[in-house]
Amino acid sequence: MRLCLKHIITTLLILLLIKVSAQTSDTLIFVMDTTESIVEWNCDSHHGTVPLQSGIIKIVEGEIVSGNFKMKMDSIKDLDIDYPLMRHTLENTLRSEFFFDTKNFPTTDFYIDHVIPKEKNNQLIAGDLWIRGLVNCIRFNARVQYDQKQFTAVSDSFQINRIDWNVTIYSQQEAKSDEAVIVSDNIGFVIYLKGNKR
Repeated sequence: MRLCLKHIITTLLILLLIKVSAQTSDTLIFVMDTTESIVEWNCDSHHGTVPLQSGIIKIVEGEIVSGNFKMKMDSIKDLDIDYPLMRHTLENTLRSEFFFDTKNFPTTDFYIDHVIPKEKNNQLIAGDLWIRGLVNCIRFNARVQYDQKQFTAVSDSFQINRIDWNVTIYSQQEAKSDEAVIVSDNIGFVIYLKGNKR
C-alpha cells in the first residue's frame, strides 16, 4: 500500500511538472527596449516623439493576453522646428498645466484590454489610455511579429481627440472669436515597439 501511494504521488508530481513546463513554453513575456521603442505624434503642422519609460507584453498560446506601456510625457520632443528657442517654447507649452501637465502627470499609461487578430500579422488592439488622470478607451491596428527571443510591433497611424481628456486649451470650443488661436483637437500617433524575451 505504501509503495502504491508513493507511486501515485510520484506520478502526480511528474504530471504537474509536465503541465507547468507546457504552460511555460506556451507563455512568452517581452520587456520593451526603451532605446528602440518610440511613439511619434503629430498635430497640425508640428510633429515629434515621446519616449517609452517602460512596457511589457504577455503572449499565451500565440495570443496577446495583456500588456502595458508607460510614455514619458515630460520628455516630449518636437522635431520640425529648427530654431531652438521656438522649439523649446513649444515643448514647454506642451508640458505645461494647460496641455499635458507633466509636473503632476509625468507619464501617460496605456493598458491593453483585448486584442483581435486580423489577417496575417495585423492585430486590432483595444485598451485604456490614461492622460492627466483621465481614462478613455482607444483602438488601433498594429502589425505584430515575434519569435522566442524578440517582439516587434508598428501601429497604423491613428488619432485621439484631446478634448476627451480635458485638454481644451486653444480648442474650437474655447475660442472666443474667429481671430483666436486654434489648435486641432485631434492628435495623431504611430507607435513603434521592440522588446526582448524576459
